[in-house]
Amino acid sequence: MREKQFISVLLVCAILGALSFFVFRQRNSGVKLTPLIGTFLKVGKADAIVLESGGRAMVIDTGEEDDGQELVDFLKNRNISLVDVLIITHYDKDHVGGADTLIANIPVARVLIPDYPGSSTEYTDFMAALKSASIEPEPVNTPLSFPFGDALVKVDPPKSYEIPEGAIEYDNNFSLLATVTHGSNRLLFTGDIEKERINELVSEAQLPECNFIKFPHHGIYNTALEDLLKTVRPKYSVICSSDKHPAEKKTLELLKKYGVDVLETRHGKITLISDGLKLELHQKVRH
Repeated sequence: MREKQFISVLLVCAILGALSFFVFRQRNSGVKLTPLIGTFLKVGKADAIVLESGGRAMVIDTGEEDDGQELVDFLKNRNISLVDVLIITHYDKDHVGGADTLIANIPVARVLIPDYPGSSTEYTDFMAALKSASIEPEPVNTPLSFPFGDALVKVDPPKSYEIPEGAIEYDNNFSLLATVTHGSNRLLFTGDIEKERINELVSEAQLPECNFIKFPHHGIYNTALEDLLKTVRPKYSVICSSDKHPAEKKTLELLKKYGVDVLETRHGKITLISDGLKLELHQKVRH
């Protein structure tokens, strides 16, 4: 019995030691971190984002139905044979549309989803693909965190998934938020959150300062965005947009007012590179 207790104590100490070392690596700028690479695909007014770190891959949203194969081709060109984590922020067709194609072509180890039922054909196809691949998705009801290479990912659900009375469009404000901390760099992925959710996050002090933000809802302006920028204080931003639906002028003026350097995917694929200290964004312009 004493031997079993001793082994249990050793196991707990080992786990605590590993977590302490991870936190140390995150905070100690003297430790060289494995680079974090983010790619924002040019898929029109839709989100399809791939993060890579330490041989692991994470996908945040999958674009529309027609974008699924482009996402798969990109992953294969990067020699990614396993998606460690797939996060679907919400069930709009321009975020979940390509998920069934992804799951049918590349193994996915873990799937995080918001905890509300979708109603679109794309949602139905996504659920069917999960069942066919014997993947049990994880609905996110409370904040959760996990390591990703040398980064730490925190996923935050909305305060409630209760559909407001009389609401016709509610998916956007149910978006999962993902905060990725890599050394001294912090990246915020916002899905399509709108005014009501932004006000909730700001008033309840749920938003950390981040030097990068994936701007919400394809650059569509709302009056809460100024409070969002005041709170998060980003230096860089990416807007997932298209030539037909570019970021709104008032949004771009607001970003300029707060000194945020912004790129739009309508001009081409965007690559983000973090070494834990510096953060760089590059764009390959496609006409």
